[in-house]
Amino acid sequence: MIKTLRDAEELVRTRHVITEVPTHGPTSLVEQVMGGRPTGSWREHAKGRLAYRLGRMLRASKDVLAVRLVEGKVAFVDPTLWPAVYRVAMEPARRRPSLQGLSPDARALLSTVERDKRVPLDKEGPWTKAREALEERLLVHFSEAQDEDGRHVAVLRSWRAWASPNLKADAARLSYEDAQARLRAACDGAPTGLGPWVF
Repeated sequence: MIKTLRDAEELVRTRHVITEVPTHGPTSLVEQVMGGRPTGSWREHAKGRLAYRLGRMLRASKDVLAVRLVEGKVAFVDPTLWPAVYRVAMEPARRRPSLQGLSPDARALLSTVERDKRVPLDKEGPWTKAREALEERLLVHFSEAQDEDGRHVAVLRSWRAWASPNLKADAARLSYEDAQARLRAACDGAPTGLGPWVF
């Protein structure tokens, strides 16, 4: 049973990839907190608040990467797989088609992130749809943080600004196909729900 942030981080280290909510792939944070797959809305479960709070904490953890990797749902990824995620995210043949169909707002936000390297946004606001489109298409790195007032904010970074030199070097040693294979294996099969711009 997962009760603390340390428990949740250890689960990610052990499994390498977990999803936030139940999917047809790897185990989920919700299932591990509740002791099994919930029936009905997990948010209405007695431990729903704990699962929600731990999900927010994992998003803010420097030891976990939160990325929409399985069925379009948020997955929490161990550092051992970060080079594979970066390699997939930065693949030119993947990024080009991922730009198709983006709204003008999403394109403008992407340009801002690429220029400024780090862009904090209110979690809910006029840029929410644009942010979600970029996040779903793996065009930006997304995390959460607290501002000076203690509010949780969304933070968008360019992948290049997020990745360390060592991570970039590790990713460069992977082919696109190898990176995809590593992620599929860790996700109990091919990640789905990301659209044709990913796999």
